[in-house]
Amino acid sequence: MAKDRKKIFSYQVSGARTTSSIKSLNFFDGSYIEPKKPPIDIFQEKKISNLKLLGAFLISPETEQYHQLATIGGHEWQQLANLIVLGLVSSVESYFRAIVRKLLIIDDHSKRHSYTSNLTYGAALHHKKELLPEALLESSSFTSSNNIVRTLQTYLDINLGGFSKIPSLHSAFTDYEIVCHLRHCIIHRAGLLGSNNALALGLDEYCTYLEKPISINLPTVQEIALVCDILVKEINDKIFHEVLSRTVKELNWSGDLRQDKNIFKPYFDLFSPSIDNSPKNLNKCYSEFIQAHNIKA
Repeated sequence: MAKDRKKIFSYQVSGARTTSSIKSLNFFDGSYIEPKKPPIDIFQEKKISNLKLLGAFLISPETEQYHQLATIGGHEWQQLANLIVLGLVSSVESYFRAIVRKLLIIDDHSKRHSYTSNLTYGAALHHKKELLPEALLESSSFTSSNNIVRTLQTYLDINLGGFSKIPSLHSAFTDYEIVCHLRHCIIHRAGLLGSNNALALGLDEYCTYLEKPISINLPTVQEIALVCDILVKEINDKIFHEVLSRTVKELNWSGDLRQDKNIFKPYFDLFSPSIDNSPKNLNKCYSEFIQAHNIKA
């Protein structure tokens, strides 16, 4: 006697679905070439690009008229605002990756300090030489002050552990921490405030918002962009000063820009925004550098 076939309960309670073809799609632009610009310029361009999205319009199905999201608010505005926050933090991360990578190419001290860092075999095989330092940063994160300090120490031998003694840098890091906690809520908590983030932000102040959604308006997004801008500028200055200052003991500076230009200019070009990169400012910066370190011609 044949055994009854066991029946399997397989009711599709979630509704109908189709098959994905995602594996056949191309996600990346193979023709992209990184612009030959200082990292701070690339950060500014990405920041502005994100802020331009604040002017996005939404069409009303009822009236078929366009309304500015920032004005009407609502769910779509919150979605857009959250995405822009992610984009702004991503712009900061891109700055750090670019500045570390390019310093590892032009700065001998940083290069020597990173000699013992690990690199994956695949990256060593397939990365272009100038992009190899980028592969070192695959496991690095720049979404907290501690992570930033640790990464700069690890790869550039720059110690920012005492940043609390520098008021402007301490303020920049403190404000950026708030932005990073918002980012964490958006990515990992569907935009809701979790207990760990509330603890970090101040539980007494934020306890009533536990499991409540982020709700930010246009001025708040603009303030977040300002926080990111200030942090990048503070760090850009600090790294520039630290890296140049330690070359005094390592390089034979002459005190004459005509002789030192080949050494000094690559550093200046890497850190100076293009809009401020002029022979006059190069001269002024070099003059302040040699005076600060008492380098005589």
